[in-house]
This record gives sequence, C-alpha cells and structure tokens, in this order.
Amino acid sequence: MDGDSPLRCDLSALQGATIIRPAGVLSIQTYPLLRDAMLKCAADQPRAVIVDLDALEITHDYLISVFVTVWMRVSAWSAVSLVVVPGPAHAAAFDHGPAHRFLTVRSTVLDALEQLEEPAPRQRTELWLPPSALSVRAAQRFVTDTCDNWKVDTLTPHAVAVASELVANTARHTTSPARLRLELRRRRLTVAVADDDPRPVALPHPAGDLAEPRGGLHLVTQLAHASGCSRRQSGGKVVWAVLRIPSNP
Repeated sequence: MDGDSPLRCDLSALQGATIIRPAGVLSIQTYPLLRDAMLKCAADQPRAVIVDLDALEITHDYLISVFVTVWMRVSAWSAVSLVVVPGPAHAAAFDHGPAHRFLTVRSTVLDALEQLEEPAPRQRTELWLPPSALSVRAAQRFVTDTCDNWKVDTLTPHAVAVASELVANTARHTTSPARLRLELRRRRLTVAVADDDPRPVALPHPAGDLAEPRGGLHLVTQLAHASGCSRRQSGGKVVWAVLRIPSNP
C-alpha cells in the first residue's frame, strides 16, 4: 500500500494461509483500505486469511465491524476462513457483539494456523479457458458434466446460463484467459470466473421475473441467490454467483 497512507497492510504466506498485518490507524478514513485488502486476499482463495492486529491502532471499537463485513461477503461465496488475532490491546473489543458471534478469534498467528478448521465438506473443480468466444461452449459442457457428476442436475440449466454469461463477459471485455471454478458446499453451487483484468464488473441489481428473463449480466443476478465481483491481491478479479439447490417439496 501507499507508504504515505496512515494504514498499510503487510502480507505474507504461511502454510497455505495469507497473513495480513495492518499497521497504522484504523479510522473511518482507512476502513475501506483494510476492508478491500482483506477481500482481495480472500479472492485469491488461500486456505485462510489471518489478520494480525498487533501493530494496528483502532480509534473506535465499532470499526471492528469491518471484519464482520468481510466475513459476510467472503462466506457468501467462498470457503476461505477469516481469522482475527487481536492481540492484548484489542482482545476485549472482540469479546462481545457481532464480532464475538461471527468471527474466529485466536491469541497468536501460530495458534490460528494450528487450529484452522477444515472447511465444510465440499466439491470443487476448475477449468482454464482461452480468451475466445469459443470458450463459452467449452464452459457449458464442463458445467453440464460437473453437475451430472455431482448429482445436482436440477441446477444444470441455471449453472450453465450463469457460467456462459460470465465467460462470455470475460471474452468480450478482456484479453485474459478465464478460470472457471465450480464449488458445491452446503447445498449451494458457486460459479466463479477469474481473469487478469483488474477492471471491476458492475453487476446489475436483480429485477424482474424469471418468466421474462433478460440477457447478459442481468440474467446472472436474476438467477443467483447472491453475486458479486472481487478484485484479487494477485491481480485481476473474480466474478461469482451462488445458486441454491431447491428444497425437496
């Protein structure tokens, strides 16, 4: 991050996890910097994101809501764990409220690594696609076969439609290969497409009835339970959508 900023985030990797050590002051002004740093690291899909607050000054306790916000965004589409190491100075602030209910808090980074919980049972697969309009058809076959193998055929039409639009959007607006990822956990299927272009994708608000479907990214947000776009720390971005398996009647 900018050396002149009142907040910087030092990054390292250990045992498959990304360690973030924010240093400086967490204030209303720097809140977005820390939020975006955590989201970008999570978008790279490490084993976990561990945030060590030992060198961070927090001006008001309510600002620790940044960690709950990030946890909510990441858990909506990814199995990446978010662990906070508050240190003695901030431990009390994490003992109550939403932070206590939702966040995993550990005393040290080593403790966080040793006690990382295995993600909920999931199935995951990826496909690399060249920057070509022909990749859409390959994505469709891949999604169809995967849904069949995972016995979630009820999701096949929507998953194929979402993957087609996301891969086509990458081919249309970038020169980057697309990396299509499918992940099934907790009766939800995540369809995610990553590329090397950092420009964000503005997903429209879901609107209208599926009986009157719209094309493009409007269709993605119509079909998805949740969707979004996250920049990646390694560069580029990932656009994702989550589909829910219908409950049995």
